[in-house]
Amino acid sequence: MKKYRKLCKKSLVLCVTGGLFLSVGKAYADPQEEKSMDEYVLPAVTIQSERTEEVYAGGHVARENSLGAMGDTDFMDVPFNTLTLTQKSIAQSKQAGNTLVQLATMDPTVTTAGNRTYNDVRIRGFYISPHDYYLNGVSGMLSQSSIPMNFVERVEIVSGPDTLLHGASMNGSVGGSINLVPKVAEDQPRITFTETFSGKSHYEHALDLGARFGRDKQWGVRINVDAADGNTEFHHEKMAYHNIFMNLDYRGSKTKAQLLYGYRYVNQTAPTFSLSLNGHDLPAPPSGDANFQLPWSRYRYDNNILTLSVEHELSKDWQAFFHAGYHDEGWNSCYESYYPRLIDDQGNFEADMEEVPIAFWRLSFDAGVRGKVKAGALTHHLALRMDRMSENGGGQDWFGSNTYRGNIYDNSITRHTTPEGVALDPWYYSGAKILSGVTVTDRLVTDDEKWSFLLGLRYQNEKVFRAHDGKDYTDSHSTSAVSPNFGVMYALNPVTKVYANYIEGLGRGYFVPKRYANGGEYLKPQMTKQYEAGVKWDTKKLAGSFSIFSLEQENAYADAGKVYRYHGRRQNRGAQVTVFGEVSPKWNLIGGLMYLQAKQKGGVNDGKDIPAIPQWNATLTAEYNADPNWTAYGRLTYTGSAYLTSANTAKVPEWYRLDLGVQYEKPLAGGNAMRVGLHVFNALNRKYWCARGNDTVALDGPRSVVLSLGYDF
Repeated sequence: MKKYRKLCKKSLVLCVTGGLFLSVGKAYADPQEEKSMDEYVLPAVTIQSERTEEVYAGGHVARENSLGAMGDTDFMDVPFNTLTLTQKSIAQSKQAGNTLVQLATMDPTVTTAGNRTYNDVRIRGFYISPHDYYLNGVSGMLSQSSIPMNFVERVEIVSGPDTLLHGASMNGSVGGSINLVPKVAEDQPRITFTETFSGKSHYEHALDLGARFGRDKQWGVRINVDAADGNTEFHHEKMAYHNIFMNLDYRGSKTKAQLLYGYRYVNQTAPTFSLSLNGHDLPAPPSGDANFQLPWSRYRYDNNILTLSVEHELSKDWQAFFHAGYHDEGWNSCYESYYPRLIDDQGNFEADMEEVPIAFWRLSFDAGVRGKVKAGALTHHLALRMDRMSENGGGQDWFGSNTYRGNIYDNSITRHTTPEGVALDPWYYSGAKILSGVTVTDRLVTDDEKWSFLLGLRYQNEKVFRAHDGKDYTDSHSTSAVSPNFGVMYALNPVTKVYANYIEGLGRGYFVPKRYANGGEYLKPQMTKQYEAGVKWDTKKLAGSFSIFSLEQENAYADAGKVYRYHGRRQNRGAQVTVFGEVSPKWNLIGGLMYLQAKQKGGVNDGKDIPAIPQWNATLTAEYNADPNWTAYGRLTYTGSAYLTSANTAKVPEWYRLDLGVQYEKPLAGGNAMRVGLHVFNALNRKYWCARGNDTVALDGPRSVVLSLGYDF
């Protein structure tokens, strides 16, 4: 109740503030309109506000990407693979606590990492931690689970290492990046209320307010408030959450800025988790709503998020930029069984309960300049960026004195452990990290714009600290590396370009967790190297890309003796094709295919597949616009078979899923509008396992319905 009262106070303050901004915006928009048209020059303001119109036909994909040091760059102008998914794609991917994963997997290079509770994915077969997702270009601002999407305008995906673009990430994810771009106030005031029903009895209430104010509408505010509670589609899982996000922005003739604040609270009981085979054969999948957690297990946590981004025009050709972010996260109650494990071939399992409340704090800064210089027949697009991130954290431990048991097929729990009387170990500091680096890039473009070359160099330093006694940082390691990066593009004709790149990305070093035989040992950062060649095309109606690629890095896993360290290397080689746009006046599509061969090189498993990575992954969303009001769509997802262990001793079969949806939108008098949406996830109610690796599997979920009703005032 204390958390709820706290949230209500914040909601009231922000909503009243939003109402005042709406009033101010209208005060400036009405009586001063004619005078402003006569006395002020507005083209610069208009250009800055129409970025959302730069969308490909069909509306699912935006043209530009925010590529860190390089700034906002067109899809066709960069020698690597990018995809920016719009608000329309977000609306067609909605799922309680899991919208971001459903959205990101519209890109064929992105696959789910299993486990619906966490929002982690793999890009080109490499694990990407949600802690490494970016928020408005700032890393480390998001939690690992139930990432909210009500305040997000679009999501930008880069396939392949991108430390050259965005800098270091706290957990060292190097296979690609995901950047969430928040909503900003539009030129016209907005009041949107949306009600959503999903799962078995899960209700969500969302409010979206926005307005611009000031003589030339330089200032804007966008407020998003969301509250939800109820039972999800999984057995005895209940999810309650609240969040508030306020984005204040300024767009002047030379300066653009955004200040985003967000608060979120999540209380999830019986969060679904993976199942360890524990050396047994893979059982037949149970019902899609099966849950292996105790009804009283829970994740309860909150976050504070603050980001600032500023761009200032130094001259016609040069800009300075600055980003900063603060994120704190407290898991004040975290009862879980990390991996329930099979004990026989009839689906019986057992698990140990633990409570692991944790907290951590992150700070992130970057600053730099970018601009262009003409030199003979070449134009140099130059950028210099410096960045620094830090994290501190700690927690407590309690491990249950007994186990509980159950069966995956009947959702039974045959022996309980209880949370009463738990005595937590004293609070300890787990460690700290500091990442810093400098990036220099030069994109050279010929006068006829047929050739462009990208040259980049990144220096990165990592310092890792560990507290032996939980109080003092008595163990530390420092690692530095310089990474060269190259790219080239050539325009075959006005609609087609070919490209190639060589990119390096430095991961992170870390101390091996205590549960392994060599717990406490330090592993140096991994260096990932990518070679890629491809082609992009853009016919304005239909666009896409095709590429072949190879990535390689050190391979870390636990051997038979539970020793976790590097065992040789891993190599991910493959090809991908992505297509999006309008194929006819009424039909739109977005989708693609990825073939991936992920192999171990060296070590005892030389030549065997990397676990949890399928060779084939395909996704296709087709949309039919029956008339201006009615839209129907279907999405087919296919994932090939994958091994579960480094020794390739167990394998998950291939699976596919069909999602269906329909949306009705009706413009009303006075500029109002009403929207009704119906989305059916896993429409055929198929049962299947998803490979997670480390001999574990997870369920993707049963057939479930998401029904939404929205109204624009």
